Amino acid sequence: MVKTKNGNYVWEIGGPPPARLRFSQDWFNSADCSEPIFVVGKSDPKTDWPLVHPGPLNSSTGFRELSATVLFEGEINSTQHGHILEIEAREVSGPCPDLLISVNGHSGIVIPDAVRVDRSHGPSVPSPTAGIIRRNLWIPPGLVVSGSNRLVITTIATLEVDPQELIPAMRPDLGWLFGSAIGWERLALREVEEHFVQQPAQVHISMLPLFVREENGSVHELVDVIAENLTEFNQVEIELNLEEKIINRQFQNLAHEFGDIRMRVPIPEFLGEKLAIVKVKTASATVEIKSLIYPSRKWTVHLIPHVHLDIGYTDVQAKVIEVHNRNIDKVLDIVQQNSDYSFSIDGSFSVETFMASRSEKRIEDLMSALREGSISVNALWALILSGIASLEDFYRAMYFAAELRRKHGVQLRYANLTDVPSYTSALPSILVAAGIDSFVGISNHTRGGNADSDALHLLSPVRWRGPDGSSVLAYFSDHYSQLRLVCADPPTIAGVAQGLTTFLRRYERTDYLPTDFPLLGTHSDNEDLSHGYADLIKRWSDKYVWPRLQYSTMADYLDSVRPLFDDLPELVGDGGSFWEDGVGTQACAVAVHRRTQAMLPGVESLSSLSASLTEGAIPDFGSLDEAWRALLIGSEHTWTWAHTMTHPHSRQSLDQLDWKVARIERGHRLAVDEMRRALSQLAELINASSLPSILVFNPSSWKRDLIFDFEIRENEFTLDLTNSKLDSFQVGEVVDGLKILRTKLPEVPGFGFCLLPISNILSDKKIESRPESQSPLTKNPEPSEVPKVLETIYYRIEIDVNSGTVTSLWHKELNVELLDSTSGFFLGDVLYVAGGGSAEGRGLKDEVSSIYDYTPDLPEVNLTITGAEFFNPELHRTPWGWILVSTGKSQTLPFIRREVEFFDNSDEVSVRINLQKEPTLSKESVYVSFPFAISNPIVRYDRQQGWVNPQVDHHIGACNEWLTIQNSVTLTADNFSVAWSAADAPLFTVSDVVRGTWAREFKATNGVIFSWVMNNYWMTNTPAQQSGNLSLSYSFRPSKKFDPIFAGRLGRELRSSALVSDLLHTDRGDNERRPMSANETLWEIDVPENVVVTILAARNGAQFTVRMQEVGGDPTRFRLTHPGLNSSLHHLWGAFCTATEDVLEVVDFDTDGSVEVELKPWQVRTLCFGNSQLKIKT
Repeated sequence: MVKTKNGNYVWEIGGPPPARLRFSQDWFNSADCSEPIFVVGKSDPKTDWPLVHPGPLNSSTGFRELSATVLFEGEINSTQHGHILEIEAREVSGPCPDLLISVNGHSGIVIPDAVRVDRSHGPSVPSPTAGIIRRNLWIPPGLVVSGSNRLVITTIATLEVDPQELIPAMRPDLGWLFGSAIGWERLALREVEEHFVQQPAQVHISMLPLFVREENGSVHELVDVIAENLTEFNQVEIELNLEEKIINRQFQNLAHEFGDIRMRVPIPEFLGEKLAIVKVKTASATVEIKSLIYPSRKWTVHLIPHVHLDIGYTDVQAKVIEVHNRNIDKVLDIVQQNSDYSFSIDGSFSVETFMASRSEKRIEDLMSALREGSISVNALWALILSGIASLEDFYRAMYFAAELRRKHGVQLRYANLTDVPSYTSALPSILVAAGIDSFVGISNHTRGGNADSDALHLLSPVRWRGPDGSSVLAYFSDHYSQLRLVCADPPTIAGVAQGLTTFLRRYERTDYLPTDFPLLGTHSDNEDLSHGYADLIKRWSDKYVWPRLQYSTMADYLDSVRPLFDDLPELVGDGGSFWEDGVGTQACAVAVHRRTQAMLPGVESLSSLSASLTEGAIPDFGSLDEAWRALLIGSEHTWTWAHTMTHPHSRQSLDQLDWKVARIERGHRLAVDEMRRALSQLAELINASSLPSILVFNPSSWKRDLIFDFEIRENEFTLDLTNSKLDSFQVGEVVDGLKILRTKLPEVPGFGFCLLPISNILSDKKIESRPESQSPLTKNPEPSEVPKVLETIYYRIEIDVNSGTVTSLWHKELNVELLDSTSGFFLGDVLYVAGGGSAEGRGLKDEVSSIYDYTPDLPEVNLTITGAEFFNPELHRTPWGWILVSTGKSQTLPFIRREVEFFDNSDEVSVRINLQKEPTLSKESVYVSFPFAISNPIVRYDRQQGWVNPQVDHHIGACNEWLTIQNSVTLTADNFSVAWSAADAPLFTVSDVVRGTWAREFKATNGVIFSWVMNNYWMTNTPAQQSGNLSLSYSFRPSKKFDPIFAGRLGRELRSSALVSDLLHTDRGDNERRPMSANETLWEIDVPENVVVTILAARNGAQFTVRMQEVGGDPTRFRLTHPGLNSSLHHLWGAFCTATEDVLEVVDFDTDGSVEVELKPWQVRTLCFGNSQLKIKT
């Protein structure tokens, strides 16, 4: 939009929001770029005015002073009037350039002061110093003339720069991003009345955190005096009176005639406060201010060289891996030349790949540097999405770090998560359990922030307390390329001085304790380290005494503030699920990942226990460890190429995605294979009454019913141990003489198994029959007519007979209606949500909306929500309840099958959705709705430890629009509560679908849970489209009140299925007796219901690693027997250990082989068991 003469406005260059669409991104993109000339009345701001205007400290544009020109016509009497140039802009990345304004050859200076109160300017601007610029520049009468006028805006650097520092940037492909630049939002020229009297200049005095050493050896602090909008420039004198010292500076023969002036002078350092009197004198006026000034802190700035690890994104994964390997080589070489240099490796993944591809000599060089501390490494293997990873995933992510300590003497005390901007509240407890006492969260707030996202950065460092009371020292950094974003690339000394002055200004507070401050990150994603800026600190130290700049690792910085730990602010809270919405862009792969995640701990339980019963057998550690690494790849934050949204069919996009998905699928295959191998090993120990048989194992630590599917011949069925038919029914049709049989095995003990014979109906005459009323179905149950009302023991169910949709669910015992008929949504509705971008535009450029990113002026996305059309309903009676089946379809979903199952012996309700997805590049989401009849519910969702009420427990700046589930979610009203679980799709919302509100607080107005299955809202990193066949399982169950044990068990049982395999004639060629009966438990434990136990194969030389987790919020005490009592193990040994199996305390066993365990609320403890004759690695 261009406004010409309108009221007092001569012209205005601006337009409706968003700012990113008002102006052009095509200007200033190269060193030989042309400069825009904007003709008022003719030019279009969308194409002819630059969105971003780089400054001279920007390598991408050749370190040029760049100009943008406005040509306009002045009216006849324009010369008689003064004018005001209204400048609305933002600092994009620092150091912020100054502006030289020329009006018809008369020049003035604007020294912008970017103001940043919070992050409401939009987190998508990554620089920690970015902020809002609002200035009115006084242009004296006589400069704007009647007729043709020329106003030129040029970005300049008023501080002197050494030309030798102006070398090419290391990342020219990123354009202006890592250099000084401002972003335009609005520019207007306003004519003032003829007799308008301009206000006196505004004068500011600022103490800078820059200290220099004078020739006599004394230390002086620099101070800035800035006068804005001076009315005269013929002769200017600035006087600074500091009681005992008066400093005068004369400004004569200035090249400019209006605007601002700066005086920067050194003053002797002092303590306490001092009265400063500033006088700015011109020929006709004097402006005087008095101000109390205080010395800046003498900061130690820890420059932390660091290259962010994305496993993919910038390039194919194999090349990325080698880039990080070479960076370690280069760091080792730099450290040899510069002993003060330091480097932090972003994930121990890179150390592992380095060790796999380098000589023993080079590996030892790295180990020495790690031991000596010139190099540090993240205790976490990779940068994982903390809400997607499970508790055991996190522990496994630190196993390699523990191995470095045990094998190489490398002590790791900190972990970091880079790029991802949200962190689970369980993380402090997880880290402390693994022996890690510090954490660095390094956020990228692109598509991951709101107006409050600065709060944690300004508060840090903090004591971050987890749900079990454990605390870590934590620092939350604003981005991982801070050197470049704050000081520009290449970093000049003038640029560093200006950038640090701006950055540190927000921390010059009485409530901020440290004088040590991290400048975190020197490079970008997966980037060649090159020279590593190894000469920067010497150049800096030659000019400045303070801030003292030193190379540090993350560990060094954390050590510097650790003495303040007890006095630091305490943080208790959860960050929500920013960036975790990305998993919805690959729903099929994520469903596989979730199944592996739930299955693998149970597989390890089976593998370790069965191996202990067989002489000479051990678990397949190689396969198990590879499966755990595959799970970590699945939780890692990178999916595919950075440019996949604009190039979705490119080789880079497809290849990177294939690499990741292949590893997710490989992890699942390894888990299934090890399950079958271990079940075969176990089966060899069991007496079998007949062959073939089915072996079923309960991987949970509590007694539970197991429902499982198995493929057998058409005329076969399963028997229980009394030779009676088990409750079962056929699922689907017989194919090639084979059928899927769904069977229920009741009350299987924790870690128990059962070997079930398979019988042939035609040949077996000894099978006991039940009365007809109790006889289980053995073939696909015939559908019956769908009634309007279905009565079960627990529910009165109203059904739409045309669609098979449940419209009412009345719980008889609780006397409540569970479903909200007024919400507009129905149970198990599959919702297709369109909007946010076409297949051609993909939500970019002119289609950008609120779902693109948090920027306050983006238009609200226009969404269309369409429920799937369901038809052909069927009602099936099963041996244990009813299944209501419907078929449906929707946009890009040509086939949907919905099953709602009700049980005879439980008020649990299961919902299963099978769908086919067709690809589309249009922006979309798919949800499954669960409209519970609760107004303003209390929402809770479980984390790896503890539960989170997002309305209370989310810390400031958290993600409040979408969330992720570990096992369960609860909605609670005054009179009842509902526990809900999703096995395969971790994302969910409450009360509404995602609209890109980037809310500062969580608020649930109704009880509709939306399982957010699919989306393609990201503009980078994730696939632009998805397709495939997807199966989703859900479950919910009401209770009188919120019960975390009840709710957690619902989810754990839904996710953790029975482990099942068969015993065939080829598995056994003899009839010899075996030591075990067909129905036993591999480990008899008796623990309280608020304790969940997992047994795993130990990696420290012991035999078993046992996790004990308190899940009810109450302290507890119990006894646990040595798992080896069922085997021939003697000389019992056990020890409490870290989560990564470092021994903390050896335990004494009672005569019954048990040990006492105490757990605090939400605590997880680890016990390792073995034989005292084994060599335990400590």
